[in-house]
Amino acid sequence: MKPIHTLDLLYHDLAGAAASHLIVTDDGPVLVEAGPMVTLPTLREQLLIHDVDPTSIVAVILTHIHLDHAGAAGWFADRGADVFVHPFGARHLVEPVKLNASARRIYGDELDTLFGELHACPADRVHEVADGETVSIGGIDFTAIETPGHARHHHAWMLDLDGLRQCFTGDVAGMRIPGSSFPTLPLAPPEFDRDAWVASIDRLDALDVDRLHLTHFGHVDDPSRHLARVRDRVIRESDFVARLLADEHLDLASRRTAYRHWLEEDAAGENIPEARFRAFVNNGLLDMNFGGVARWRGARRA
Repeated sequence: MKPIHTLDLLYHDLAGAAASHLIVTDDGPVLVEAGPMVTLPTLREQLLIHDVDPTSIVAVILTHIHLDHAGAAGWFADRGADVFVHPFGARHLVEPVKLNASARRIYGDELDTLFGELHACPADRVHEVADGETVSIGGIDFTAIETPGHARHHHAWMLDLDGLRQCFTGDVAGMRIPGSSFPTLPLAPPEFDRDAWVASIDRLDALDVDRLHLTHFGHVDDPSRHLARVRDRVIRESDFVARLLADEHLDLASRRTAYRHWLEEDAAGENIPEARFRAFVNNGLLDMNFGGVARWRGARRA
């Protein structure tokens, strides 16, 4: 038995906001997702709780290189871990200067408290994995499933473990507000692509997995139902945000209010406390999605 341990990174002091996943294999402990640099102290504490020396991690498997998923990968790579990533993301792990500079332009000084900068990985520790290729570690085979839409450098990772066909989905299967089945979406610039995302969801659904593991957050034991709901939301939500952006009479505050109310109506019946809803559906998420949909609409017109 090699259970998957979901490690809550307590991102921004919110339980259920972001995870790293731990599997102790025959060759040593493996992490799926490293989380951002700002949560590295929490991740190290969580590993120690599971009797795992953080310096003993042998591999870090990344769904993609966004700062909340990959930021701390270099810390583990510096201590001997191999890092496995989509080919489009590999060079940014080795030389993150451009990626960090881009994030700094968007977030300014807030970057240091929101995520921290991506920690560079030694080049000899970074391994590109193409669609359909398998990484075998300690008797477990992790198969890369290319799933663009949220980002073009995105993999889901599938494995058979404990008699279940399981999949780490990164962001392609959306996010969930803790204590509910309500999905939220990171329609992030610059690479949000609705058609690609819907196709990725369809691809995951066709794999007929038994369990999904969401980075944001936890496991899902009814994958087809969840994926159908996310597919529907990707289409409807991007359409709604596009309509808000097209209305020139609305300022940012009005767009935020309309967007949040639309989401609240969608979440009716989920019994999500208002404070929790507002913590997870914050202005940062709304503004990111405005930016992602705006870039997507512009690319479609080009």
